[in-house]
Amino acid sequence: MAAKRIAIIGAGNMARTRGRAFLETGQAEICSVSSRRMASAKACASELASDVYFDDYRRLAESNPDAILLEVPHKVQDEITLWALEAGFDLLIGGCLASNLGSGEQIAALAKTKGCVVEVGYQRRYDPAWKKIKQLVESKELGIPVMSTSMALWNADPEKWYYDQETSGGMPLTHMSYCYLNAIRWILGKPIWVSAVANKLVETGPTRVLEESCGAHITFENGSFLSATASYVGPEGMSSAETRFVFTDGGIQTNDDNLSIKIFRGGEDEIRAFCKTPSPFVRQARAFLEAVESRGNGQNPPDDAILDNRIAECISCSVREQRAILVYEEKC
Repeated sequence: MAAKRIAIIGAGNMARTRGRAFLETGQAEICSVSSRRMASAKACASELASDVYFDDYRRLAESNPDAILLEVPHKVQDEITLWALEAGFDLLIGGCLASNLGSGEQIAALAKTKGCVVEVGYQRRYDPAWKKIKQLVESKELGIPVMSTSMALWNADPEKWYYDQETSGGMPLTHMSYCYLNAIRWILGKPIWVSAVANKLVETGPTRVLEESCGAHITFENGSFLSATASYVGPEGMSSAETRFVFTDGGIQTNDDNLSIKIFRGGEDEIRAFCKTPSPFVRQARAFLEAVESRGNGQNPPDDAILDNRIAECISCSVREQRAILVYEEKC
């Protein structure tokens, strides 16, 4: 496979992280970078061995990219994604599919019409530790899944875009889907019911996210459930509890700091470590490049990723209406 030319829209930390991941595959080069501020675009391009940069994302077409990496706030992302698809570019979208369900449906339909490869940025599906969890669930080595718990505390900066409700699409979409609703539903299967509670006690201004801290309960078709908590009010220095899966004949505890899991069965435990393997970002970048070459799909195509928009909508609806929401049958 010839090296692919990747153009990047966005120049923040995640644009750099994913840009480096593309370079680490040995199968890509960064052909250009675009950002609202020319100085930011220039600095990011320089770090990623490119000397082409713009302050207008539409000019990226001048660098003849094979595909585009998109790392921008969600509301802006919707507009840029539609432009890129209309222009026929394949896309790796660094975050969720879209800022809301309606935009997600429009993007998924356009990607299909244009025949574009679109991969959404839930890189945990490429994490070898989480892939092992999925394998253990499917093999029933630990029995059948009973429940999972997750926590995602984050000491978020209120001046950044992800604290703004309109710009981000809300905390359940921006934070909870990434940590770790998407990966857990990938493992446990089809979600059926969602119920949630939330509060907003620190940043209470009218433009701030509606669900600053949130707890969601999701029931799956196989009878298992997930209890997920997340918050932008993460005390500095306090770590989140590790994600756990409970089965009828054992359990699994994750350790995302060193790409390992602890497996419990028969009164004993065993650690499986994957720390010497390429990072999930590199694995996802490589899979995306292969999909661009073969015209196939990665682990996060639009038709699947749109479900995370729907679940986030259900969480907000449940909080607002104080009731459980059917994922596939109710409109919020």
